[in-house]
Amino acid sequence: MQTKVKNYWSLYLDFLHDFKDLKYSGFSLPYLCHFTGLIRNNDEIYHKLNDKEFTKQLINQVNDQKEIQEAFDQFKHSHTKQPLVKNNEAKVLLNFDTILRFPKETFIECFDPAKTLIIMAGDKNWKRTKKPSAHLTTTPRNPDHQKEVSHIPTDYLSNYPIATPEAVMQVKNKALDIFNVHTEHHLYKNINFQNIFLAKITEIIHRIEQTKCFLQNVSISCIVVSNTHSFISRILTLVAAERGIPTICMQHGIIGSEFGYIPKVATIDAVYGDFEIDWYKKLGVSEESLEVIGHPRFDQAFANPKIDRSIFNKQLGLDATKKNLMIVVRGNRGIGKWRVLIETISKKANLNILVKDYPNINHHVLTKEFPFVYSTKDIDLYDILPNIDAVVSYPSTVGLEAMLANKPVFILNKEFPGYTGYFNSLDELVQNDPQKLGDLVVNYFDDPNWNSYVESKKVEFLKYAYPDFSNSGERLKKLIKRLTK
Repeated sequence: MQTKVKNYWSLYLDFLHDFKDLKYSGFSLPYLCHFTGLIRNNDEIYHKLNDKEFTKQLINQVNDQKEIQEAFDQFKHSHTKQPLVKNNEAKVLLNFDTILRFPKETFIECFDPAKTLIIMAGDKNWKRTKKPSAHLTTTPRNPDHQKEVSHIPTDYLSNYPIATPEAVMQVKNKALDIFNVHTEHHLYKNINFQNIFLAKITEIIHRIEQTKCFLQNVSISCIVVSNTHSFISRILTLVAAERGIPTICMQHGIIGSEFGYIPKVATIDAVYGDFEIDWYKKLGVSEESLEVIGHPRFDQAFANPKIDRSIFNKQLGLDATKKNLMIVVRGNRGIGKWRVLIETISKKANLNILVKDYPNINHHVLTKEFPFVYSTKDIDLYDILPNIDAVVSYPSTVGLEAMLANKPVFILNKEFPGYTGYFNSLDELVQNDPQKLGDLVVNYFDDPNWNSYVESKKVEFLKYAYPDFSNSGERLKKLIKRLTK
Protein backbone atom coordinates (compact mmCIF):
# COMPACT_ATOMS: atom_id res chain seq x y z
CA MET A 1 0.00 0.00 0.00
CA GLN A 2 1.31 3.45 -0.90
CA THR A 3 2.46 5.56 2.05
CA LYS A 4 -0.06 8.37 1.50
CA VAL A 5 -2.94 5.92 1.09
CA LYS A 6 -1.98 4.00 4.23
CA ASN A 7 -1.53 7.14 6.30
CA TYR A 8 -4.74 8.75 5.08
CA TRP A 9 -6.94 5.80 5.98
CA SER A 10 -5.09 5.21 9.25
CA LEU A 11 -5.61 8.86 10.24
CA TYR A 12 -9.26 8.55 9.19
CA LEU A 13 -9.79 5.57 11.51
CA ASP A 14 -8.04 7.44 14.32
CA PHE A 15 -10.49 10.32 13.79
CA LEU A 16 -13.50 7.98 13.86
CA HIS A 17 -12.22 6.39 17.08
CA ASP A 18 -11.19 9.56 18.91
CA PHE A 19 -14.51 11.34 18.27
CA LYS A 20 -16.80 8.29 18.34
CA ASP A 21 -18.62 9.49 21.47
CA LEU A 22 -19.49 12.80 19.83
CA LYS A 23 -23.13 11.97 19.15
CA TYR A 24 -26.43 13.54 18.25
CA SER A 25 -29.71 11.67 18.02
CA GLY A 26 -27.79 8.41 18.29
CA PHE A 27 -25.43 9.13 15.40
CA SER A 28 -21.67 9.27 15.94
CA LEU A 29 -20.92 12.53 14.12
CA PRO A 30 -17.43 11.75 12.70
CA TYR A 31 -19.06 9.06 10.55
CA LEU A 32 -21.18 11.77 8.93
CA CYS A 33 -18.24 14.00 8.01
CA HIS A 34 -16.43 14.11 4.71
CA PHE A 35 -12.94 13.67 6.14
CA THR A 36 -11.15 15.02 3.08
CA GLY A 37 -13.10 18.25 3.43
CA LEU A 38 -11.89 18.65 7.01
CA ILE A 39 -8.21 18.46 6.05
CA ARG A 40 -8.26 19.77 2.47
CA ASN A 41 -6.40 23.02 3.15
CA ASN A 42 -4.10 21.61 5.81
CA ASP A 43 -0.75 21.63 3.98
CA GLU A 44 1.13 20.34 7.02
CA ILE A 45 -0.99 17.21 7.30
CA TYR A 46 -0.91 16.56 3.55
CA HIS A 47 2.88 16.76 3.70
CA LYS A 48 2.97 14.30 6.60
CA LEU A 49 0.74 11.83 4.79
CA ASN A 50 3.61 11.19 2.37
CA ASP A 51 6.07 10.53 5.22
CA LYS A 52 6.65 6.90 6.24
CA GLU A 53 7.70 8.08 9.69
CA PHE A 54 4.28 9.66 10.20
CA THR A 55 2.81 6.16 10.30
CA LYS A 56 4.41 5.62 13.71
CA GLN A 57 2.37 8.51 15.15
CA LEU A 58 -0.94 6.89 14.21
CA ILE A 59 -2.84 4.49 16.46
CA ASN A 60 -4.52 2.59 13.66
CA GLN A 61 -2.34 0.93 11.04
CA VAL A 62 -4.47 0.27 7.98
CA ASN A 63 -2.88 -2.33 5.73
CA ASP A 64 -6.01 -3.12 3.71
CA GLN A 65 -8.73 -0.69 2.66
CA LYS A 66 -11.27 -3.35 3.64
CA GLU A 67 -10.79 -2.11 7.20
CA ILE A 68 -12.44 1.21 6.29
CA GLN A 69 -15.49 -0.43 4.76
CA GLU A 70 -15.76 -2.84 7.68
CA ALA A 71 -15.85 0.07 10.14
CA PHE A 72 -18.65 1.77 8.19
CA ASP A 73 -20.57 -1.47 7.69
CA GLN A 74 -20.64 -1.94 11.47
CA PHE A 75 -21.76 1.65 11.99
CA LYS A 76 -24.48 1.45 9.35
CA HIS A 77 -25.68 -1.94 10.60
CA SER A 78 -26.29 -0.37 14.02
CA HIS A 79 -28.59 2.15 12.32
CA THR A 80 -30.38 -0.12 9.85
CA LYS A 81 -33.89 -1.47 10.26
CA GLN A 82 -34.10 -4.98 8.86
CA PRO A 83 -35.69 -6.08 6.69
CA LEU A 84 -36.10 -3.01 4.52
CA VAL A 85 -39.66 -1.77 4.21
CA LYS A 86 -41.32 -2.09 0.80
CA ASN A 87 -43.85 0.69 0.38
CA ASN A 88 -45.00 1.04 -3.20
CA GLU A 89 -47.65 3.60 -2.21
CA ALA A 90 -45.07 6.13 -0.99
CA LYS A 91 -43.04 8.48 -3.16
CA VAL A 92 -39.57 8.07 -4.62
CA LEU A 93 -37.30 10.82 -3.30
CA LEU A 94 -34.58 12.33 -5.48
CA ASN A 95 -31.96 14.34 -3.62
CA PHE A 96 -31.34 17.09 -6.15
CA ASP A 97 -27.91 18.70 -6.00
CA THR A 98 -25.31 19.93 -8.46
CA ILE A 99 -23.87 16.47 -9.17
CA LEU A 100 -27.04 14.40 -9.62
CA ARG A 101 -26.88 15.46 -13.28
CA PHE A 102 -29.93 13.64 -14.61
CA PRO A 103 -30.95 15.11 -17.98
CA LYS A 104 -34.40 16.58 -18.39
CA GLU A 105 -35.49 13.60 -20.50
CA THR A 106 -34.81 11.21 -17.61
CA PHE A 107 -36.97 13.18 -15.19
CA ILE A 108 -39.79 13.33 -17.74
CA GLU A 109 -39.66 9.75 -19.01
CA CYS A 110 -38.71 7.83 -15.85
CA PHE A 111 -40.26 9.67 -12.91
CA ASP A 112 -44.00 10.16 -12.55
CA PRO A 113 -44.59 13.55 -10.85
CA ALA A 114 -47.46 12.00 -8.86
CA LYS A 115 -45.10 9.39 -7.40
CA THR A 116 -41.87 11.39 -7.14
CA LEU A 117 -40.59 14.11 -4.86
CA ILE A 118 -37.50 16.31 -5.17
CA ILE A 119 -35.69 17.26 -1.97
CA MET A 120 -33.17 20.09 -1.91
CA ALA A 121 -31.16 21.57 0.93
CA GLY A 122 -32.65 25.03 0.61
CA ASP A 123 -31.52 28.10 2.50
CA LYS A 124 -29.01 27.52 5.28
CA ASN A 125 -30.07 30.25 7.68
CA TRP A 126 -30.71 27.90 10.62
CA LYS A 127 -33.86 29.73 11.73
CA ARG A 128 -36.09 27.43 13.73
CA THR A 129 -39.57 26.89 12.35
CA LYS A 130 -42.44 25.91 14.61
CA LYS A 131 -43.69 23.08 12.44
CA PRO A 132 -43.03 21.38 9.07
CA SER A 133 -44.38 23.05 5.99
CA ALA A 134 -47.91 21.95 5.20
CA HIS A 135 -47.42 21.92 1.47
CA LEU A 136 -44.88 21.24 -1.22
CA THR A 137 -43.66 23.97 -3.51
CA THR A 138 -42.85 23.72 -7.19
CA THR A 139 -41.27 27.17 -7.23
CA PRO A 140 -37.56 26.63 -7.83
CA ARG A 141 -35.21 28.44 -5.44
CA ASN A 142 -32.32 27.76 -7.78
CA PRO A 143 -33.65 27.99 -11.33
CA ASP A 144 -30.25 27.35 -12.94
CA HIS A 145 -30.05 23.91 -11.33
CA GLN A 146 -33.73 23.07 -11.21
CA LYS A 147 -35.28 24.08 -14.50
CA GLU A 148 -35.29 20.47 -15.73
CA VAL A 149 -37.39 19.25 -12.77
CA SER A 150 -39.93 22.06 -12.38
CA HIS A 151 -42.76 19.60 -13.16
CA ILE A 152 -41.92 17.45 -10.10
CA PRO A 153 -43.06 18.60 -6.63
CA THR A 154 -40.16 19.98 -4.61
CA ASP A 155 -39.56 20.30 -0.90
CA TYR A 156 -36.62 21.76 1.04
CA LEU A 157 -34.91 20.55 4.19
CA SER A 158 -34.78 24.18 5.28
CA ASN A 159 -38.59 24.04 5.60
CA TYR A 160 -38.16 21.79 8.65
CA PRO A 161 -37.16 22.53 12.26
CA ILE A 162 -33.52 22.59 13.31
CA ALA A 163 -31.96 21.57 16.61
CA THR A 164 -32.03 23.81 19.66
CA PRO A 165 -29.00 26.02 20.33
CA GLU A 166 -28.55 24.20 23.64
CA ALA A 167 -28.34 20.81 21.93
CA VAL A 168 -25.75 22.09 19.45
CA MET A 169 -23.66 23.74 22.15
CA GLN A 170 -23.66 20.60 24.26
CA VAL A 171 -22.09 18.61 21.42
CA LYS A 172 -19.62 21.36 20.52
CA ASN A 173 -18.48 21.61 24.14
CA LYS A 174 -17.80 17.89 24.11
CA ALA A 175 -15.73 18.35 20.96
CA LEU A 176 -13.73 21.07 22.72
CA ASP A 177 -13.11 18.66 25.59
CA ILE A 178 -11.72 16.14 23.12
CA PHE A 179 -9.46 18.80 21.59
CA ASN A 180 -8.17 19.58 25.11
CA VAL A 181 -7.29 15.92 25.63
CA HIS A 182 -5.28 15.94 22.37
CA THR A 183 -3.43 19.25 22.65
CA GLU A 184 -0.33 17.83 20.93
CA HIS A 185 -2.14 15.83 18.28
CA HIS A 186 -0.74 16.40 14.75
CA LEU A 187 -4.23 17.17 13.36
CA TYR A 188 -6.55 18.09 16.23
CA LYS A 189 -4.30 20.86 17.55
CA ASN A 190 -4.65 22.76 14.27
CA ILE A 191 -6.92 25.79 14.82
CA ASN A 192 -8.27 25.74 11.26
CA PHE A 193 -9.21 22.06 11.62
CA GLN A 194 -10.96 22.83 14.92
CA ASN A 195 -12.93 25.72 13.42
CA ILE A 196 -13.96 23.75 10.34
CA PHE A 197 -14.97 20.73 12.41
CA LEU A 198 -16.99 22.79 14.90
CA ALA A 199 -18.81 24.55 12.06
CA LYS A 200 -19.50 21.20 10.41
CA ILE A 201 -20.89 19.83 13.69
CA THR A 202 -23.49 22.61 13.68
CA GLU A 203 -24.49 21.89 10.07
CA ILE A 204 -24.67 18.13 10.60
CA ILE A 205 -26.80 18.38 13.74
CA HIS A 206 -29.29 20.71 12.06
CA ARG A 207 -29.52 18.53 8.96
CA ILE A 208 -30.07 15.39 11.08
CA GLU A 209 -32.95 17.14 12.84
CA GLN A 210 -34.45 18.38 9.57
CA THR A 211 -34.08 15.01 7.84
CA LYS A 212 -35.70 13.13 10.70
CA CYS A 213 -38.59 15.57 10.76
CA PHE A 214 -38.99 15.42 6.97
CA LEU A 215 -39.10 11.59 6.89
CA GLN A 216 -41.55 11.53 9.79
CA ASN A 217 -43.92 13.79 7.89
CA VAL A 218 -43.52 12.57 4.31
CA SER A 219 -44.00 8.96 3.24
CA ILE A 220 -40.99 7.85 1.15
CA SER A 221 -40.42 4.47 -0.50
CA CYS A 222 -36.86 4.91 -1.83
CA ILE A 223 -34.21 7.62 -1.90
CA VAL A 224 -31.81 8.31 -4.78
CA VAL A 225 -28.70 10.39 -4.03
CA SER A 226 -25.82 11.55 -6.19
CA ASN A 227 -23.14 10.47 -3.71
CA THR A 228 -22.76 9.66 -0.03
CA HIS A 229 -19.74 11.84 0.69
CA SER A 230 -21.58 15.12 1.00
CA PHE A 231 -22.90 15.12 4.54
CA ILE A 232 -26.48 15.88 3.49
CA SER A 233 -26.65 12.80 1.24
CA ARG A 234 -24.97 10.68 3.91
CA ILE A 235 -27.44 11.87 6.55
CA LEU A 236 -30.39 11.16 4.24
CA THR A 237 -29.03 7.68 3.59
CA LEU A 238 -28.44 6.80 7.25
CA VAL A 239 -31.65 8.29 8.63
CA ALA A 240 -33.47 6.39 5.87
CA ALA A 241 -31.71 3.18 6.97
CA GLU A 242 -33.11 3.63 10.48
CA ARG A 243 -36.61 3.76 9.01
CA GLY A 244 -36.05 0.80 6.68
CA ILE A 245 -36.13 2.95 3.54
CA PRO A 246 -33.85 1.60 0.75
CA THR A 247 -31.36 4.01 -0.81
CA ILE A 248 -29.56 4.14 -4.15
CA CYS A 249 -26.31 6.03 -4.63
CA MET A 250 -25.51 7.01 -8.20
CA GLN A 251 -21.91 7.02 -9.40
CA HIS A 252 -21.20 10.67 -10.15
CA GLY A 253 -17.90 10.20 -12.01
CA ILE A 254 -15.22 7.66 -12.88
CA ILE A 255 -13.40 6.14 -9.93
CA GLY A 256 -10.09 7.79 -10.65
CA SER A 257 -9.04 8.13 -7.01
CA GLU A 258 -9.86 5.66 -4.27
CA PHE A 259 -10.33 8.49 -1.78
CA GLY A 260 -13.59 9.62 -3.35
CA TYR A 261 -15.76 6.50 -3.37
CA ILE A 262 -15.31 4.65 -0.11
CA PRO A 263 -16.84 4.13 2.33
CA LYS A 264 -19.91 2.80 0.55
CA VAL A 265 -23.02 3.68 2.55
CA ALA A 266 -26.21 3.26 0.49
CA THR A 267 -28.29 0.10 0.14
CA ILE A 268 -27.29 -0.15 -3.53
CA ASP A 269 -24.54 1.69 -5.35
CA ALA A 270 -25.50 2.11 -9.00
CA VAL A 271 -22.21 1.79 -10.90
CA TYR A 272 -21.06 2.17 -14.49
CA GLY A 273 -19.63 -1.27 -15.19
CA ASP A 274 -17.53 -4.24 -14.18
CA PHE A 275 -14.52 -2.10 -13.31
CA GLU A 276 -16.43 -0.74 -10.31
CA ILE A 277 -17.83 -4.14 -9.35
CA ASP A 278 -14.33 -5.62 -9.15
CA TRP A 279 -12.88 -2.53 -7.46
CA TYR A 280 -15.52 -2.39 -4.73
CA LYS A 281 -15.30 -6.14 -4.10
CA LYS A 282 -11.56 -5.83 -3.46
CA LEU A 283 -12.38 -3.23 -0.81
CA GLY A 284 -14.78 -5.52 1.02
CA VAL A 285 -18.09 -4.44 -0.52
CA SER A 286 -20.61 -7.21 -1.20
CA GLU A 287 -21.56 -7.69 -4.84
CA GLU A 288 -25.24 -7.85 -3.80
CA SER A 289 -25.06 -4.16 -2.85
CA LEU A 290 -23.82 -3.14 -6.31
CA GLU A 291 -25.69 -2.94 -9.59
CA VAL A 292 -24.56 -1.94 -13.08
CA ILE A 293 -26.91 0.92 -13.98
CA GLY A 294 -24.62 3.28 -15.88
CA HIS A 295 -25.78 6.86 -15.51
CA PRO A 296 -28.79 8.61 -17.07
CA ARG A 297 -26.70 11.53 -18.27
CA PHE A 298 -24.70 9.10 -20.44
CA ASP A 299 -27.90 8.19 -22.28
CA GLN A 300 -27.36 11.47 -24.11
CA ALA A 301 -24.28 9.96 -25.80
CA PHE A 302 -26.55 7.67 -27.82
CA ALA A 303 -29.10 10.33 -28.82
CA ASN A 304 -29.22 12.08 -32.19
CA PRO A 305 -27.08 15.25 -32.40
CA LYS A 306 -28.90 18.47 -31.61
CA ILE A 307 -26.40 20.72 -33.39
CA ASP A 308 -25.28 20.23 -36.99
CA ARG A 309 -21.49 20.32 -37.50
CA SER A 310 -21.68 23.27 -39.85
CA ILE A 311 -23.56 25.25 -37.19
CA PHE A 312 -21.14 24.06 -34.50
CA ASN A 313 -18.11 25.13 -36.54
CA LYS A 314 -19.68 28.51 -37.22
CA GLN A 315 -20.50 29.08 -33.53
CA LEU A 316 -16.88 28.54 -32.52
CA GLY A 317 -15.29 30.09 -35.61
CA LEU A 318 -13.66 26.84 -36.74
CA ASP A 319 -12.25 26.07 -40.18
CA ALA A 320 -14.77 23.66 -41.68
CA THR A 321 -12.08 22.05 -43.88
CA LYS A 322 -10.20 20.76 -40.82
CA LYS A 323 -10.97 17.98 -38.39
CA ASN A 324 -11.71 18.87 -34.78
CA LEU A 325 -9.63 17.68 -31.83
CA MET A 326 -10.81 18.46 -28.30
CA ILE A 327 -8.45 18.52 -25.34
CA VAL A 328 -9.95 18.37 -21.85
CA VAL A 329 -8.09 20.24 -19.13
CA ARG A 330 -8.71 21.15 -15.50
CA GLY A 331 -7.76 24.75 -14.96
CA ASN A 332 -4.01 25.23 -15.19
CA ARG A 333 -3.10 21.83 -13.80
CA GLY A 334 -0.23 20.36 -15.79
CA ILE A 335 -0.35 23.28 -18.20
CA GLY A 336 3.28 22.75 -19.20
CA LYS A 337 2.44 19.29 -20.51
CA TRP A 338 -0.58 20.60 -22.38
CA ARG A 339 1.62 23.19 -24.10
CA VAL A 340 3.99 20.46 -25.26
CA LEU A 341 1.09 18.35 -26.50
CA ILE A 342 -0.39 21.22 -28.51
CA GLU A 343 2.98 22.19 -29.97
CA THR A 344 3.70 18.58 -30.96
CA ILE A 345 0.35 18.09 -32.68
CA SER A 346 0.21 21.48 -34.38
CA LYS A 347 3.61 21.00 -36.03
CA LYS A 348 2.54 17.75 -37.69
CA ALA A 349 -1.22 17.93 -38.20
CA ASN A 350 -3.53 20.63 -39.51
CA LEU A 351 -6.42 20.44 -37.03
CA ASN A 352 -8.85 22.67 -35.21
CA ILE A 353 -7.85 22.25 -31.57
CA LEU A 354 -10.55 22.95 -29.00
CA VAL A 355 -10.08 23.30 -25.25
CA LYS A 356 -12.76 22.22 -22.79
CA ASP A 357 -11.90 23.43 -19.32
CA TYR A 358 -13.36 22.16 -16.07
CA PRO A 359 -14.86 23.89 -14.18
CA ASN A 360 -14.57 27.09 -16.22
CA ILE A 361 -16.33 27.93 -19.47
CA ASN A 362 -14.46 31.12 -20.27
CA HIS A 363 -11.43 31.34 -22.53
CA HIS A 364 -8.57 29.24 -21.21
CA VAL A 365 -5.02 30.63 -21.12
CA LEU A 366 -4.07 28.16 -23.89
CA THR A 367 -6.51 29.84 -26.28
CA LYS A 368 -4.59 33.08 -25.73
CA GLU A 369 -1.17 31.51 -26.20
CA PHE A 370 -2.09 29.60 -29.36
CA PRO A 371 -4.23 31.46 -31.93
CA PHE A 372 -5.34 28.16 -33.52
CA VAL A 373 -6.75 26.84 -30.21
CA TYR A 374 -10.43 27.55 -29.53
CA SER A 375 -12.59 27.46 -26.40
CA THR A 376 -15.68 25.26 -26.40
CA LYS A 377 -17.31 28.10 -24.43
CA ASP A 378 -20.56 27.19 -22.72
CA ILE A 379 -21.67 24.60 -25.27
CA ASP A 380 -22.94 21.45 -23.56
CA LEU A 381 -20.63 18.45 -23.73
CA TYR A 382 -23.23 16.34 -25.51
CA ASP A 383 -23.59 18.99 -28.19
CA ILE A 384 -19.80 19.07 -28.59
CA LEU A 385 -19.07 15.34 -28.84
CA PRO A 386 -20.92 14.62 -32.12
CA ASN A 387 -18.92 17.40 -33.78
CA ILE A 388 -15.37 16.42 -32.93
CA ASP A 389 -13.13 13.72 -34.32
CA ALA A 390 -10.93 12.80 -31.33
CA VAL A 391 -10.39 13.66 -27.66
CA VAL A 392 -7.33 14.03 -25.46
CA SER A 393 -8.11 14.24 -21.77
CA TYR A 394 -6.61 14.01 -18.32
CA PRO A 395 -8.08 10.98 -16.43
CA SER A 396 -11.60 12.43 -16.46
CA THR A 397 -15.16 11.16 -16.81
CA VAL A 398 -15.26 13.05 -20.11
CA GLY A 399 -12.92 10.40 -21.51
CA LEU A 400 -15.54 7.73 -20.84
CA GLU A 401 -18.35 9.91 -22.16
CA ALA A 402 -16.44 10.56 -25.38
CA MET A 403 -15.93 6.84 -25.97
CA LEU A 404 -19.63 6.22 -25.36
CA ALA A 405 -20.24 8.82 -28.08
CA ASN A 406 -17.99 6.67 -30.31
CA LYS A 407 -14.99 9.01 -30.29
CA PRO A 408 -11.34 7.91 -30.01
CA VAL A 409 -9.81 8.96 -26.70
CA PHE A 410 -6.21 9.51 -25.62
CA ILE A 411 -5.26 10.08 -21.98
CA LEU A 412 -2.51 12.42 -20.82
CA ASN A 413 -1.83 10.61 -17.59
CA LYS A 414 -0.30 11.58 -14.29
CA GLU A 415 0.15 8.94 -11.60
CA PHE A 416 -0.72 10.04 -8.08
CA PRO A 417 -1.19 8.28 -4.73
CA GLY A 418 -4.52 6.51 -4.74
CA TYR A 419 -4.96 6.51 -8.54
CA THR A 420 -7.00 3.48 -9.54
CA GLY A 421 -5.59 3.15 -13.06
CA TYR A 422 -9.07 3.47 -14.52
CA PHE A 423 -7.92 4.06 -18.11
CA ASN A 424 -4.83 1.82 -18.05
CA SER A 425 -6.44 -0.91 -20.15
CA LEU A 426 -6.25 1.51 -23.10
CA ASP A 427 -2.53 0.63 -23.08
CA GLU A 428 -0.57 2.86 -25.47
CA LEU A 429 -3.38 5.40 -25.63
CA VAL A 430 -2.44 6.38 -22.07
CA GLN A 431 0.85 8.26 -21.81
CA ASN A 432 2.66 10.36 -19.22
CA ASP A 433 4.83 11.97 -21.92
CA PRO A 434 2.87 14.68 -23.79
CA GLN A 435 5.20 14.61 -26.80
CA LYS A 436 4.79 10.87 -27.24
CA LEU A 437 1.03 11.17 -26.81
CA GLY A 438 0.96 14.00 -29.34
CA ASP A 439 2.70 11.81 -31.90
CA LEU A 440 0.14 9.05 -31.30
CA VAL A 441 -2.70 11.49 -31.87
CA VAL A 442 -1.14 12.61 -35.15
CA ASN A 443 -0.75 8.95 -36.18
CA TYR A 444 -4.44 8.40 -35.57
CA PHE A 445 -5.28 10.95 -38.28
CA ASP A 446 -2.54 9.74 -40.67
CA ASP A 447 -2.26 5.96 -40.30
CA PRO A 448 -5.30 3.72 -41.06
CA ASN A 449 -3.72 0.79 -39.22
CA TRP A 450 -3.20 2.85 -36.08
CA ASN A 451 -6.73 4.18 -36.51
CA SER A 452 -8.03 0.59 -36.40
CA TYR A 453 -5.95 -0.17 -33.31
CA VAL A 454 -7.35 2.86 -31.47
CA GLU A 455 -10.88 1.78 -32.37
CA SER A 456 -10.29 -1.76 -31.10
CA LYS A 457 -8.92 -0.50 -27.77
CA LYS A 458 -11.98 1.68 -27.30
CA VAL A 459 -14.34 -1.24 -27.92
CA GLU A 460 -12.37 -3.48 -25.57
CA PHE A 461 -12.31 -0.82 -22.85
CA LEU A 462 -16.06 -0.22 -22.96
CA LYS A 463 -16.86 -3.92 -22.63
CA TYR A 464 -15.44 -3.71 -19.12
CA ALA A 465 -16.10 -0.09 -18.18
CA TYR A 466 -19.63 0.33 -19.56
CA PRO A 467 -20.93 -3.00 -20.85
CA ASP A 468 -24.62 -2.14 -21.11
CA PHE A 469 -25.64 0.55 -23.61
CA SER A 470 -29.37 0.23 -22.86
CA ASN A 471 -31.17 3.23 -21.39
CA SER A 472 -29.75 3.89 -17.93
CA GLY A 473 -32.81 5.81 -16.77
CA GLU A 474 -34.98 2.77 -17.47
CA ARG A 475 -32.52 0.49 -15.66
CA LEU A 476 -32.66 2.80 -12.63
CA LYS A 477 -36.45 2.76 -12.78
CA LYS A 478 -36.45 -1.06 -12.70
CA LEU A 479 -34.08 -1.08 -9.72
CA ILE A 480 -36.33 1.30 -7.79
CA LYS A 481 -39.32 -0.90 -8.60
CA ARG A 482 -37.47 -3.98 -7.32
CA LEU A 483 -36.60 -2.26 -4.05
CA THR A 484 -40.09 -0.91 -3.42
CA LYS A 485 -42.47 -3.67 -4.57
